[in-house]
Amino acid sequence: MKKKRGKIRKIVDFEQSKTIPMKTKLIKPDSFFSKILIFFFSIGMLVGIECYFRYLTHGFGITSISSKLSYQTNWDVTISKTDLTEVEKALIQSYVYLGSGSQSYVFLSKDQNYVIKFFKHKRWRLNPLLKTLSSSLPSFFKKKQQEWEARKKRTLHKTFNSCKISYELFKNDTGLIYIHLNKTHHLKTILTLSDPIGLKYKLNLDDFEFILQKKALPTDEYLLKLKKNNQTEKAKKALKEIFKFTEYRAQLGYSDKDPHPIRNFGFIDGRAIEIDIGGFHHDPKKDLHYYRHFELIKIQKKLLPWLNKNYPELSSFALNQIAKLKRKE
Repeated sequence: MKKKRGKIRKIVDFEQSKTIPMKTKLIKPDSFFSKILIFFFSIGMLVGIECYFRYLTHGFGITSISSKLSYQTNWDVTISKTDLTEVEKALIQSYVYLGSGSQSYVFLSKDQNYVIKFFKHKRWRLNPLLKTLSSSLPSFFKKKQQEWEARKKRTLHKTFNSCKISYELFKNDTGLIYIHLNKTHHLKTILTLSDPIGLKYKLNLDDFEFILQKKALPTDEYLLKLKKNNQTEKAKKALKEIFKFTEYRAQLGYSDKDPHPIRNFGFIDGRAIEIDIGGFHHDPKKDLHYYRHFELIKIQKKLLPWLNKNYPELSSFALNQIAKLKRKE
């Protein structure tokens, strides 16, 4: 029995001696494939860091709000002395990040009385990769690229035209103080602002397109504040103010591509103003008849769900007001 055990141990030892070198060979790194893995891992890390940084900053950066737009005479505006004084008062302050919409990044002044909005020019630019590859793309894709560029350019022009309409016709109804749609040399103002993670930037405002507005309390916050204080009559008056402006705008022949009374309106000292000014356009087909039979339906669809959920006491009142406006014709 002892001899057999010794023989078995020798066999086991021999088998182990055969397998150990094999294991060593398996875990020995291959330099070529290791370098490839390290390369792709590094690229992945860099992309991941960039995406995470973009997520933290909500995509804000100097390149996002910069443009190479040429001067357009029709984008110039005349500013009164009174407004110029307020502009100077607003722009000597620092600003902190407040939020962003589909068209702009919004920053709040130190005294919390003003907001400055910088346009998201990155939305109106074609992907740099597509531009780089354009020379090697088939003619079908080149044509598509030209269509995309033309569409983005049209969107930009519509947005800027809407801003000018707002400033010239609805300045008091939108809280606008100033719009800067062309690069200039006269402002000579360096604005300090902080992004969502606290990074500070110093901008020469002559080089950027922006709009300056009075800070308004968003409609949802304003109505909920009135509800909390049992001020239902004031809340009803607030809704009337919103309806009054939308009807007035329609009377002048202007429509709004997104007439959202909760998201796009706010209140300053109890007065309703439209804070989103990028959707106004003049269309002869969209007259008062269009407003009463189509735009009011859009307003109702956006307003009623919020009221039903957050302020049901106002739902029937809102429906009655909409019905009255429809019957005016």
